[in-house]
Amino acid sequence: MLIAGIAIFHVFIAQFSIGAAFLVALAERRAIRDGDADTRRFLRQYARMILLVPYVLGTMTGVGVWMAISVVNPRATSALIHLFVWAWASEWVLFIVEVASIYLYVYTWDRIAPRAHNAIAWIFAGASWLTLVIINGILSFMLTPGAWRPGEPGGFWPALLNPLFWPTTLIRTLIALALGGAGVMLLVALLKDLAPAVREKVTRLAYRMILPVWLCLPLAGWAFAVLPGRAQTFLQGGAPVMVVFLGFGMATFVILAASALVGMWRRDYSVSVFRAVLVCLLAFVSYGSFEFVREGARKPYIIEDFMYSTGVTVPGAAGVDRRANLTRVRADGVLAAAPWALPPGRTVADLDLRDAGPPVFRAACHACHTLDGYNAVRPLVRGWSAAHARYLLDHMNELKPAMPPFPGTDAEKEALARYLADLGTAVRIGGPR
Repeated sequence: MLIAGIAIFHVFIAQFSIGAAFLVALAERRAIRDGDADTRRFLRQYARMILLVPYVLGTMTGVGVWMAISVVNPRATSALIHLFVWAWASEWVLFIVEVASIYLYVYTWDRIAPRAHNAIAWIFAGASWLTLVIINGILSFMLTPGAWRPGEPGGFWPALLNPLFWPTTLIRTLIALALGGAGVMLLVALLKDLAPAVREKVTRLAYRMILPVWLCLPLAGWAFAVLPGRAQTFLQGGAPVMVVFLGFGMATFVILAASALVGMWRRDYSVSVFRAVLVCLLAFVSYGSFEFVREGARKPYIIEDFMYSTGVTVPGAAGVDRRANLTRVRADGVLAAAPWALPPGRTVADLDLRDAGPPVFRAACHACHTLDGYNAVRPLVRGWSAAHARYLLDHMNELKPAMPPFPGTDAEKEALARYLADLGTAVRIGGPR
């Protein structure tokens, strides 16, 4: 939830920036061609909004994303950095181009030739879209690694151009264009003194950018076809919450496209603030639902068939992970691979069966569960006996397909089972943890 709270907001405004960049570039080119000074003045205001929102709030939350993922799952973050180091480097170069372009675009208005100024807009749009392509390749890899195999040479391109890469790149592009259209509709609604001709031109262009979002429906079918079987089962009823969010996403895609189509058919270019805000909220819901489903469908992995959500790697990755591979932690203990989970000043040898429960919980469960907060364990284990908890730990990845197998030794499993049974009978004191 920490990652989601920062990342969805960050990527939402980042993708708004991409769509807005293409809208500005296209609209300015037309305005230059038609000698339309009024539209260019409006676009100057829209460009300032792009600079202030994505490149102030977006940059701040981007740093927050890196901090959050590094705290929540440092091993997955490290694995992705090592595998995609040149992709990240390329993305940072493109980001510098983006920042330089938007500043040049805003602050050279009416100071350079109009066509040269418009060329900066296209550079900005192109660099922005390429960052989407690279980041989407990394994110889609986490769910569908495809032909990539850990430790094998030449794995960069199969990892980046994985089976989910193409449909989700197209989906994100369409969403970005729709967000750019929704953003300009909001600005049009807020500017009451805007010339009617400008209002009509810009709103018509916004409709045309939003309308293609309906193509996300067949593209979602393509994406579904390349998902792992486990993820397909989740989305076909195996995980009801994910099904609900998938339904929200699909419905809002249709509503967004229908609203643009009706507006174009009725030639309704008088956008109210309420309507513009509603369109933006619909776009946010559709995007947030898409991200929720993408994240949820990956469980119990953080990187499909390589690393579990706990940061422990699958047995087949033993050759490239000598610290927290499932085979090793089951032999040596999960606490041996997670000294940070131990109480201050204590070692594994110092702990008896009862003392070991809380640190094992921190090492093996805390990546997904709290005691009393989000996804809390205490309500789930209420009334459990140690024997019942032990049975679940023995078979949890079979009984709960979204959960990884228990890492650690039999002694650690027994300690955790007793701790969970104690939690189920203890009275909660204090706030959420």
